[in-house]
Amino acid sequence: MVEIAHGVMLLGALAGTVAALAPGRVRTLDVVAALVMAAAMLDTAVTHLVPGLAWSALLVATGLAIGIRARRGIRRTDPAARCGRPLADLHHALALIATGWLLAGVGAAEASSAVHHGGTVLPFQWPALIAVIALGACVAARAVRTGRAALRHGAMAAGMTVMLAAMAAPAAIAALGS
Repeated sequence: MVEIAHGVMLLGALAGTVAALAPGRVRTLDVVAALVMAAAMLDTAVTHLVPGLAWSALLVATGLAIGIRARRGIRRTDPAARCGRPLADLHHALALIATGWLLAGVGAAEASSAVHHGGTVLPFQWPALIAVIALGACVAARAVRTGRAALRHGAMAAGMTVMLAAMAAPAAIAALGS
């Protein structure tokens, strides 16, 4: 099960990275966040060179930076805002923070030698994870309905949503099995 989750997690992260790098208006912070996300998922799934807490700190920092950029962008009039960009940016920031949250649990589990892939997902974390996953599904569905102008955001949201769900799946199965 964990290997399947790793594969799905990597595919989601790579899909989000490809969407961030797609031709068109490329935003530097999105590219940095996508590359950090892909590197964190690759390291978590395969190499384990960097501690989970370090990846967690990087992901939370990029999530906060995207959140700050989105907050500043709300005040400006931007034609892209009609395509749901503020909502997509909100999802992007929250998904990065939630992923960092999950990786912090993995890092804490590695440090305590009670290694469990999903890390420690506490009962109060589940509603937040489910909300971020649902928001990602909404952003992706809205992008499909909106059309070409929002496809980059939709693909990034879909990739991050799949990745986040795959990361949470082993912990969810363990919680339901106990």
